[in-house]
Amino acid sequence: MGVFYAVGVGAGGGSSMTLEAAGILSSCASVFYPVVAGAHSAFDSVREAVDVGGKNCVALEFSMSRDVKKAEAEYALHARKVASALKEGDAAFVTVGDVSIYSTAAKMAGLVKELGFSVRFVAGVPSFCAAAASLALPLAAGDGEIRIVPGDAAFRSGRLGEILGSPGTKVFMKSPRHLREIIAEIRRRGLSESAYLVQDAGGAGERVFRGEEIERLGEGEYVGAYMSVVVVRGEKIV
Repeated sequence: MGVFYAVGVGAGGGSSMTLEAAGILSSCASVFYPVVAGAHSAFDSVREAVDVGGKNCVALEFSMSRDVKKAEAEYALHARKVASALKEGDAAFVTVGDVSIYSTAAKMAGLVKELGFSVRFVAGVPSFCAAAASLALPLAAGDGEIRIVPGDAAFRSGRLGEILGSPGTKVFMKSPRHLREIIAEIRRRGLSESAYLVQDAGGAGERVFRGEEIERLGEGEYVGAYMSVVVVRGEKIV
């Protein structure tokens, strides 16, 4: 039986993929990749860096439904497809960014492991690190703290204000539904000068907004905001 590799392909296309990830993908007989609303960013990155000719490349559709039963059924179905391929050799499931941070690949790995297969994680450059690089901004220094926050969940829970008022640097990810409200709260608290927004970090369509630019965001910045990272510094970092 083959080994299942959960592979982070990094943020910003094939150029940010690690040599380890490229090597493993080159050696795997099968490559599975997520498709969400017709988009397959992870596989696009793979094709930029790895020759996939002759490989068994399989798209797995994810609805990203908030219906737990529907989502679980999708994952279970996809895990069985992966298990079938693993009987023939090694297989990889690719994800944008890093496999350990809010990734579908980590969830898939858990299910595949339950089916009796060996699982390995392959690290990738996470989107917030790519965003910090685009900004030439250190996220923390000395004993400074970094807090990684799922933005939509923070807003829905009513904890957004408490989080913004906490010490250290705050990094908001997963904010496609409530990016507008998060930005509004940053403005309301007078934190715009300490805030940054990066969309499609490292990619061809990257957009960067700093300080006062956040005060002038237009409707276009809120549409298709899934690949958005908001950074709010808690203190000045030199």
